[in-house]
Amino acid sequence: MNNDPAPVVQVDDVPHCGRCNVPGQMLARFPHLWKNQRGEEVTGLREAVLCSTCDAADPVAAQLLALLAANGQQHEENLPLFVELATAWTAEAARRNVNMLDLADEEERFWRGEL
Repeated sequence: MNNDPAPVVQVDDVPHCGRCNVPGQMLARFPHLWKNQRGEEVTGLREAVLCSTCDAADPVAAQLLALLAANGQQHEENLPLFVELATAWTAEAARRNVNMLDLADEEERFWRGEL
């Protein structure tokens, strides 16, 4: 039996995209597991912001963005489609890993005062 919390999505008061700083369209919080330096498993939550700029080329995200844009205010009859698309996008976002080269580059730019 899996006791992980289910992903949670939010479409109101979504933060700006951390990649490009435009307003986010949806926020997803989902379980995340990693190993610390001692090799012990650590559980927590990750967040992903659906961005109309950064995620537009992703087919799963594009469908969800189109649904959100078309409806503005979500309608009850679209709820099953929204749940299906939000679940697919959240699962995809949960599989993403940090690009360690990009992270190292960003850290270096931070310490040089360029960010």
